[in-house]
Amino acid sequence: MDESMLFIINPTSARGTTLRRWAQTRRELIRLGIKLTEHLTSRAGEATEVTRAALQAGIGRVIAVGGDGTLNEVVNGYLDSTGQAINQSAAIGLLPSGTGSDFRRSLGLKSRGNGLGALLGSNSRLLDAVHVAFKSREGATTSRFCINVTTLGLGGEAAASVNQWREKLPPWVGGRVRFMAAAVRALERYRNLRVRVLLDGEREIQIDSNLIVVANGRFAGGGMMLAPHAELDDGLLDVILTDGVTRLDVIKELPRIQRGAHLKNPKVTEMRAREVSITSDMALAIDLDGESAGFTPAHLSVLPSAVRFVI
Repeated sequence: MDESMLFIINPTSARGTTLRRWAQTRRELIRLGIKLTEHLTSRAGEATEVTRAALQAGIGRVIAVGGDGTLNEVVNGYLDSTGQAINQSAAIGLLPSGTGSDFRRSLGLKSRGNGLGALLGSNSRLLDAVHVAFKSREGATTSRFCINVTTLGLGGEAAASVNQWREKLPPWVGGRVRFMAAAVRALERYRNLRVRVLLDGEREIQIDSNLIVVANGRFAGGGMMLAPHAELDDGLLDVILTDGVTRLDVIKELPRIQRGAHLKNPKVTEMRAREVSITSDMALAIDLDGESAGFTPAHLSVLPSAVRFVI
């Protein structure tokens, strides 16, 4: 297997600062004698294609340089259509630099330097991934893999706004502020729908909701600890359900979500499952790893130990 590392860089990530950071990191890697190749993406989906081709050619490590959306594309290139690794001895990694960079928090990387140190080591860890089937914006049934968090309803609508604002807001407006502003905007249209949640094909729950989280990692939305007990390698999905939550409830909980204290609210329930099916009277927007994806109905299933990740 090729010992070199392929770095896939999203030059528009973090409002363009990723490319500047990469130039500095690249010089450091060359100084350390690291054998590397690099690819700058120019369109959505390109990182998936490049990752798949590199792994099929035998490269040993593919590193996403960017945010959670870039990493999501790399994960989707790492796994084949059945959810199996294209090359089980190969690993992927992350140099975080995005609007939210929430998977960095879920993984426990405290800084960019921390991430670079991990990439240069030999340790790797098998992490779970999630297969998500849903309706595309065009109405077709489709699917993607997710490695961090899927949100439905309010979270999906907020992600859509964050994506739309990428080129409109000035660079100094940080990720957390963007996500908070997007949540407030989504609240303007907030109303609960009758939602049916089926856990592991046998336990059905009916709720009035517009905010559901199905998590592999703990953090989403620019640092919100939506699923404080989620583990990346436990073979389970953490399912956070809200029932009868109002706009005012959401606003009151926003500060507590930062530290995961929203689970104390009696209108919030935490559950675990290997499979989750979600249907609703009207379609709920879906966000996968910080990217607006599509709508319900949705079916999510965990893929235990599916991704070898550099740590």
